[in-house]
Amino acid sequence: MSIEALTLAKIANMVNGTLKGDGNYVVVSISSPDAPCPGSLSPLWEKKLVPFASPDAVLLTKNGWIPENGQGIEVEDPRRALVTLLEYFDTEQINQIPSVHETALISSDAVIGKNVTIGPGCVISEYSRIGDGCTLVANVWVGKHVSIGDNSLIEPGVVIYDRSYFGKKCIIHANAVVGCDGFGYMADPELGLLRIPQIGTVVIEDDVEIGVCSSIDRGTFGETRVSKGTKIDSHVKIAHNCTIGEYCIIVAQSGIAGSSTLGKGVTMAAQSGAANHARIGDGVIAAGRSGITGDIPPGLVVSGFPAVEHKKDLRQLVALKQLPDLIKKVKNIEKKLDELELEKA
Repeated sequence: MSIEALTLAKIANMVNGTLKGDGNYVVVSISSPDAPCPGSLSPLWEKKLVPFASPDAVLLTKNGWIPENGQGIEVEDPRRALVTLLEYFDTEQINQIPSVHETALISSDAVIGKNVTIGPGCVISEYSRIGDGCTLVANVWVGKHVSIGDNSLIEPGVVIYDRSYFGKKCIIHANAVVGCDGFGYMADPELGLLRIPQIGTVVIEDDVEIGVCSSIDRGTFGETRVSKGTKIDSHVKIAHNCTIGEYCIIVAQSGIAGSSTLGKGVTMAAQSGAANHARIGDGVIAAGRSGITGDIPPGLVVSGFPAVEHKKDLRQLVALKQLPDLIKKVKNIEKKLDELELEKA
């Protein structure tokens, strides 16, 4: 899809920046500052990378960083300006013409809003509602009594089970699963493992993003909730009856076990996890591969398994590396003590 070109002057106005050089320079792409392409704009926000920028680069950078005779746009916050520019180029969803593909199966009891795009192979089951401006790309399965809020984007292969509720402006990436049964079993002397029915719901609030191949279980009863603004990476598991606070970041291959609670603004780095019923306070940062086995007070940075304060974990790691030398020293001391005992004998 072709994208209307922008001049440097228009971009400067868009990002409230200061124009340096030719305002009629046409920008059609974004490229790295060390390898600029013709017609591109190069974002640069780290001072240490300035010497590596090509003299031919047209920069989007901080105030005062464009060299004499250079051209580009200077702003207070280049990263924020870049996001604005990327939003302009990312026009595929915005420019789509609303339509319903002939292979889509939509129940007569479903409610479809205005300006909705439903792609090939999608299924919308009974009593479900698709809000205004939504896009279901292809092969999306929507169960019964599902509600998807306005202007949400559901990518190919997503499965949404019955009684799952989404707020506005959600983005669900390919092959994610929302509202599946939780992993609930109990031991039975006759039956072995007795399956516990999962009859609860899932609530996904406004502006939540769920990554590729991630899954969120419904509550056993009650609900599993992901609060507004939270961003979930690919291959993440959130188990039944969890509550995820506002504006959390959960990075790839992390897992949150059943009935755990994350406060506001929690970061779970890659491959981190929380055990059942853990309570993780506001603003906690769990480093990569952290294993949280109990409650964590607000504001802590934790790491390791079991997760402890990061500084303590580092001290433990240093001590662990010293163990081989300490063992040698202990053995030498034991040897000398044995020799002294022999001399006394």
